[in-house]
Amino acid sequence: MIRRFTILIPIVALAGCAAGSTLRVAEGGDTTATEPVSLAPTPEPQAAEPTTDSIPQTASAPDPAVAPAQGYAPYGDSRTLDIRRIGQWTRTGISEARRLVIKDANAWAQFWSELGVGDRPAVDFTRDVVIAAAAGQRPTGGHEIAIDRVTKADGQLTVEVVETTPGPNCMTTASLTQPVDVVVVPAADAGNWSFMERKDIRGCR
Repeated sequence: MIRRFTILIPIVALAGCAAGSTLRVAEGGDTTATEPVSLAPTPEPQAAEPTTDSIPQTASAPDPAVAPAQGYAPYGDSRTLDIRRIGQWTRTGISEARRLVIKDANAWAQFWSELGVGDRPAVDFTRDVVIAAAAGQRPTGGHEIAIDRVTKADGQLTVEVVETTPGPNCMTTASLTQPVDVVVVPAADAGNWSFMERKDIRGCR
């Protein structure tokens, strides 16, 4: 009896080792598989990175600092005004140089009486202003003055005046002259103005 007992001990121990091994459980309840299962944790499936095709595209809002609001002119916007010339004379009653912007009927009547060139034309000062440029008295003929261009920007008028003198070898009349140019422009709301001067020399005719 003692000898048989000693032989059973290693058999029981061997059976215990076989019972402690891990079995893989197959789907459907089949437990006959005997492959060992790895003890390392199963990595979780990673989500696929989104591609540009799967991302909904949305229109970006315009940058207010770049796109100007509609209905407003850009800063510094200027435009050339239409000029209606009332008259351009070489002999007048104004013997000193002048640059004038006339905005009311009283000032217009006073200037016209000094000019002395005939009947005064009517001007609608609710819409227009009169611009006058007088060269002053000159010792000979051949001198002219002209309001060449008027621009308006941010409520300010810029008037370009060209004064023309005869060349040194040109034949001219010896009589005194007082060149004046008078124009009307649609700028009744102008608050400020400035004059830019340019001098030209006319070639002999």
